[in-house]
Amino acid sequence: MKNGGVKWKNFLLRDLFPTLVAGKSKGLNHIEKSDSGISYLGATNQNNGVLCFVSREDKSTIQKGNCIAFIRNGEGSMGYSVYKAEDFIATSDMTLGYNKHLNKYIGTFITTIADRVRGKYNFGYKRSANRLSKEIITLPVDNNGFPDWKYMENYMRNIESKQILSYLKMIRNGFSQI
Repeated sequence: MKNGGVKWKNFLLRDLFPTLVAGKSKGLNHIEKSDSGISYLGATNQNNGVLCFVSREDKSTIQKGNCIAFIRNGEGSMGYSVYKAEDFIATSDMTLGYNKHLNKYIGTFITTIADRVRGKYNFGYKRSANRLSKEIITLPVDNNGFPDWKYMENYMRNIESKQILSYLKMIRNGFSQI
């Protein structure tokens, strides 16, 4: 499929993320909240998935960043995904996808595409680990039919640059009227 000169192709999520692991935390009851702690991810589409910050004392529940956290449960947020650059603790309602090509730009690109499936899930039809692994994501591809990681990164960098320039222009115009 072509769109704007870019070829697109369907990929199974499990093929894009050779490492899919479940979140390790069973809930907040056993963890001390701490303003200076580590992000605690849960079933929310607000605050980039962060419910609160907690103590880092239980190192066995800390998970590596530079991944996409797919929300598998939670009415209203099931089907969403978030990119996490930093290490964090996640509930067992999340599955974490790792790919060596990820960075904040590619992660943001993929989460935007991946969030399109969220409408098919609800309380009676949950995003199980099995269903998640079979989800299809449509991504731009290179001439060899592989995901075009460079295109995704450059696309998101371009959007970021436009936003920064827009903010700078707004600030400059706002200050000149004072």
